[in-house]
Amino acid sequence: MFQVGDILYQRYRLLEPLGKTAVGHQTWLADDLFSPIDFYAEQKKQLPWLKWFYNLNQVFRSKIYEKVTVKLLAFNPQLSWEQFKLFEREARILQGLDHPFIPRYRNYFEVPKEAGNGVPWFGLVEDYIAGKSLQDLLEQGERFSEAKIRKIAIKILKILIYLHELNPPVLHRDIKPSNLILGEDNNIYLIDFGAVQDQNSVTNISFTVVGTSGYTPLEQFWGKAVFSSDLYALGATLIHLLTGISPTDLHNQDYQIEFKDEGKINPDFKAWLTTLTEIKLSKRYQTAREALQDLQTGKIAQKAKSKNSLIQSYRKHELKTKVKLNKTEQSLQIVIPSSQLKLIGKLLKIETNLVNNKLDFNKIIPLMTVSGLFLVPFSLILTGIIVKNPSFIMASLEIMGGMSFTLVLILLFLYIISSMSSKTCLIFDKETLKIQEKILGFEYYQEQESKNNILGIFIHELCHRYNVTINTRKVIYNLASKLTEEEALWLTQEIEDWLN
Repeated sequence: MFQVGDILYQRYRLLEPLGKTAVGHQTWLADDLFSPIDFYAEQKKQLPWLKWFYNLNQVFRSKIYEKVTVKLLAFNPQLSWEQFKLFEREARILQGLDHPFIPRYRNYFEVPKEAGNGVPWFGLVEDYIAGKSLQDLLEQGERFSEAKIRKIAIKILKILIYLHELNPPVLHRDIKPSNLILGEDNNIYLIDFGAVQDQNSVTNISFTVVGTSGYTPLEQFWGKAVFSSDLYALGATLIHLLTGISPTDLHNQDYQIEFKDEGKINPDFKAWLTTLTEIKLSKRYQTAREALQDLQTGKIAQKAKSKNSLIQSYRKHELKTKVKLNKTEQSLQIVIPSSQLKLIGKLLKIETNLVNNKLDFNKIIPLMTVSGLFLVPFSLILTGIIVKNPSFIMASLEIMGGMSFTLVLILLFLYIISSMSSKTCLIFDKETLKIQEKILGFEYYQEQESKNNILGIFIHELCHRYNVTINTRKVIYNLASKLTEEEALWLTQEIEDWLN
């Protein structure tokens, strides 16, 4: 065990332990001995001719250093390899983050076993955030008003928007009151990225299941963390702040968080919190940006009311729709009119094999052939310019114009045919989902996905029309666009009923 006053890496002097840590983990407040604080920095800028005087005064003052947080991990037989990978991943991902309310990465080092009581240690250094965690404030009996919780929610959502929209995206996976610091500057900071997951890792078949009971949604314990998982943890945290009761004590028999407000909470805000903490992934917010927009506009209650009335309406009478559905005990088949541009998009798409980092030449060769045909007239024009032959140049331009016109006609023909007969066919059975794209009854594209990989069915609004997608652990499948809200809700409900 390390003690107060120990100097690690010949640079970091330990001052006091921070928080409660697990076996083999330690977190310390420390001085960075390489970063003394210059008390006269501002005066030197304002009065540069007195710089010698301020430097002299600095010599006679006791040195004060910048404070940092040092996280330590013991590499011993009791430590699982997964814990080491998480620690290393935290260091790697923190290096790529640059946000004012996320502690800045500073250093990563190793303490040899001679200096670590016979055990090698790894150290991660980041900025120290002065303040108190929301958990500390809860334990001190502080209760948060709805207005204050709204402000906290907005600040955290903005941090999540930053993390989730990185390339690759980053999931925190452990949002809870103890990982949120109310700084001395009155800002909220998100700390402890020990459970962090980047999207490259998320798309693997399995990964380490981490999180804190009460704040972690079910899909994360199943190894299927997505953006909505962070939103659930945020919702559970906000409810804890609002009620003063841990989410583990608010779960009903279906693991849904339920809390009494006694009329003290705005109904819109309560509906928003309920949507954040829905057990069903498909009923939860899909992105932090969407959740922030609804919180700021207060539209969630209107959406919920509209959704309930529409669901009741399509149960009362037969829905008028071009979507065809055939359901049996063994399968569910859905035929949906496709976008006119889907066929053209598939023809022009270049796919790569991301696992082997190799191009799929079967799909590139046709594109290279077409590109080569268009390069021929350019070559002829260039040749005509070199030999200064105007008639040769004109003939080349006519060839290129004819080819361009022909290509436009082909694309227009494909667009018209697609608008008349392009269909997306979904075939669900007990184990798989098969997606087929057809035109004039002929299949030109097919994808197959294991039913267990499906994370949820989502509805997206765009210009008063609706799009339905199936989100899996690997990709997002666009099923239908330009649907009415009633059609989108009906289609989503039918698929969810089958999956469940």
